[in-house]
Amino acid sequence: MKIIGINYLSESSVCLLENGKIKYAISQERINRKKNWYGIPYKSIERLLSDTNNNIKNIDYVVTCGLSSLTKDMPNKKEFQKKIDLVNKSILKKKIKKKQINFLKKREKHEDLVINVRTKKIINDLKKKFPNLKVYDHHISHAASAAYNSKFKSCHCLTIDGWGDHASGKILKYNNGKLDELYKTSSIDSLGYFYGSITKLLGFKPHQHEGKILGLAAYGNPKKPLKDMSKLISFDKKNMKFIGNYEKGIYQATFNNSNLKFLLKKYSKKDIAACAQFILEKVVLDCVRSISKNKINLVLAGGVFANVKLNQKINELKNIKNIFVYPNMGDGGLSVGSAMLCYNEVTKKIPQASKNYYLGPSFNNKEILKEIKKFKLKYSKPNNIEKIIAKKISEGKVIAHFNGKMEFGPRALGNRSILCAATDSNINNELNKRLGRTEFMPFAPLILKNYTKKYFKSLKDLEDYKFMTLTCKCEKIMINNSPAAVHIDNTARPQIIDEKINLRIFKILNEYKKITNIPVLINTSFNMHEEPIVCSPNDAIRGFLDGKLDYLILKDFFIKKND
Repeated sequence: MKIIGINYLSESSVCLLENGKIKYAISQERINRKKNWYGIPYKSIERLLSDTNNNIKNIDYVVTCGLSSLTKDMPNKKEFQKKIDLVNKSILKKKIKKKQINFLKKREKHEDLVINVRTKKIINDLKKKFPNLKVYDHHISHAASAAYNSKFKSCHCLTIDGWGDHASGKILKYNNGKLDELYKTSSIDSLGYFYGSITKLLGFKPHQHEGKILGLAAYGNPKKPLKDMSKLISFDKKNMKFIGNYEKGIYQATFNNSNLKFLLKKYSKKDIAACAQFILEKVVLDCVRSISKNKINLVLAGGVFANVKLNQKINELKNIKNIFVYPNMGDGGLSVGSAMLCYNEVTKKIPQASKNYYLGPSFNNKEILKEIKKFKLKYSKPNNIEKIIAKKISEGKVIAHFNGKMEFGPRALGNRSILCAATDSNINNELNKRLGRTEFMPFAPLILKNYTKKYFKSLKDLEDYKFMTLTCKCEKIMINNSPAAVHIDNTARPQIIDEKINLRIFKILNEYKKITNIPVLINTSFNMHEEPIVCSPNDAIRGFLDGKLDYLILKDFFIKKND
């Protein structure tokens, strides 16, 4: 059985599920080079069919999300009215009451427009193109991506994002292939919008630069703005849902929340970021503690769980055995979740968990050599390329590394990565300058699996650290010999490597360890600032030349810049 999953929301994506196993997945942004592109990913569908030698006639089902557009039910009407009633009963001044009520009325109209006009049109367009289309719920698809790809036979699922299909979050129970919804948070009580509005307030792009807020947070004092910012959002333990506190006069489920502007006049940006991170962690941890007093396995999906520090805090809770964060946790992962739901529904079988996320296009030497010659670059094809790479890195050089299948998700996991030594913390500023980036986070470390527990503290399960989805505390040896990969709070976001995960990177790390006695390297995504991660050899060469990097590896080819 062959199923194509489609996500048309932010980071629009497609995947191919064949007999329960993900064979291919790609986001449209990697093809059209437009960061976080959204819309029906026709180019990605064509690429998928071509790369997997398939024809659309051979596909049994095409699936997507947007179930709310197929019903006339608008359950959020009651939620909106409850909020309006709370505001009316509050002690807010009339002007603020009016502003909050006007926002809620406009928001209700907007959601109705998105669900019943925009999304309905997209679903109808897909149905015309693919008569065998099946449609699933947004948050249940998020949960499915995490539950089916985890190693757990039974677990709880928590999804949190901006909003989708009338919800901004859900708690579900997963058991032997079956997902049961337990609790739901309304779209107007969104933690995703809370954090995104802070991102916008501090001058960054919401839905794209939330990681910069996370990085900046470590430099600030969360206590200073807490009295004001604690009025924004909370967790209702009785009803098991997040609550945007409209009646306190500040919260709005939007990125463009003008109510927040007063914070900039009273507090520094770093303190506001620190407080936003503190509130996010407190509210989500309150939720997770309330799911069960007993120890549970928990899987996470939705854009909020791109927050690696939040994921660390969840993993450290006493009631958590282990967690699994789906590596493409944002809307890009919905294509996989919906495809897996379809497979389970039709066959009554459990889809196979992905062992790695190298699911995109790959290129052979003939295709690569054609691009090298087009740019008239000097190249060689050495037999011991891993040893040469390790030596160059030990000499302080920066390597752009392109090999094998492209990763699926927001993290570069070695195949579309920039590699360098982590021994000098000055490399952060130098590399950001070369790539045109303005980052507050350090670069993430690659580490050989056998040395992980020596370099990092309190790791519950090494499987959790294969895909750069959560941070952990660093031991002194990590802080001392690899400071460029350690944040100011002495945490890092490691990617554990062994020969089964990525043989090329494993060999490079081994060779580097022989030279330096350090099993750690920096891995940052191979892209220029505000561009998607490179996909093709052409993308890689352009990024290499623009980024002023020292050497480029294109599979088996070693390339240096022309003199």
